[in-house]
Amino acid sequence: MFEEMIRARVAPDDVSFIGLLSACSHSGLVDKGRKYFDLMKKDFNLVPKIEHYGCMVDMLCRAGLLKEALNFVQKMPIEPNPIVCRTLINACCTHGELKLGESIT
Repeated sequence: MFEEMIRARVAPDDVSFIGLLSACSHSGLVDKGRKYFDLMKKDFNLVPKIEHYGCMVDMLCRAGLLKEALNFVQKMPIEPNPIVCRTLINACCTHGELKLGESIT
């Protein structure tokens, strides 16, 4: 659908990207999610909001990429909200990475 929007010259907005990133997260499409997150900034000049960062963290956590998710959170230019932190902590518990989960504040 995203590609159809682009072909029809319909510019996606920040809400479009939340849906797109969430779909990638729930479908296990990590590489595509990374690509769309970068496109959002580079090609569409959209500034990611906490919801976009949250989708990325959720996507990485669902894929079991917990260290990458933690690194992503640490490099975010905005403060993570409780939802982002809880997503990361819950994923650490789910994947048996309790020590990593304890390091999250």
